Formats: sequence, structure tokens, C-alpha cells
Amino acid sequence: MTEGQWHDLVQALRDTGSGERAINAASTLKSAASAEDIPRLKALLDDESFFVREAAAWPLSDLGCIDALPALIRAQRRGYAEGYDNDGLNAALADLVCAYPAASRPILKGIATGSDEGTCETANWLLEFCGS
Repeated sequence: MTEGQWHDLVQALRDTGSGERAINAASTLKSAASAEDIPRLKALLDDESFFVREAAAWPLSDLGCIDALPALIRAQRRGYAEGYDNDGLNAALADLVCAYPAASRPILKGIATGSDEGTCETANWLLEFCGS
């Protein structure tokens, strides 16, 4: 995706005045993002907008970006803190872990030993999708 296309897409994601425009942008992001967009997608996980964070989670999951698990979990925890149910973000997390259980397991085990109770809870929940 070119810099200009990326900029336009992110602006559309942040367009709170037009739900249809934002939803279309999220759909485009999911279908058009490629491996070259991974750094920009990861950056969106820190966006002020819950919708933007969730929109970034799906292409990261679809691209098999397991190294984004810590940032995805932080985005999920932030969403909970802001009062969101995180259904879409949780589904993207579960899909990613289910698709790459062996690669996800050591990352999640490391996160599960951290000091933040909520983050540990999420990591342990995701470990259930990794099997034994």
C-alpha cells in the first residue's frame, strides 16, 4: 500500500461522522494489507480510537503476525479499560493463536508470567487455544 493510500485509509478509519466510510475502510484494510504494512498496522494498535485498534488487529491476525501478540493483548486490555467488549479483537487474537499454536505458545507463556493480572489472564485464555 502506498503512503498516500495508507494515509487516506487511516483518515477514513478515524471518520467518526461516517460509520459507513469507517467500516468500508476497515474492510479494505483487512483485505489489502500486506506484510510490508505490518509495522504500520502495529503502530495502529496504539491509536486513540478503539475502532482503529480493532481494525488493525484483523490484518495482523490474517498475516500470521505472532510477534504482534504482546501489542495485540495490550490493545485488548486497553479496550477493556475503556469499556469496550473487544469481541472483534478477541476473535482476531483467537484466530491468530489457533492458526499458529506452536509459535504462539512460548510468547503467550512469557506474557502469562508477567505482573499485570489482566494481561496474564488474557495470555492464559489464549493458551487454551494452543493445545498441550
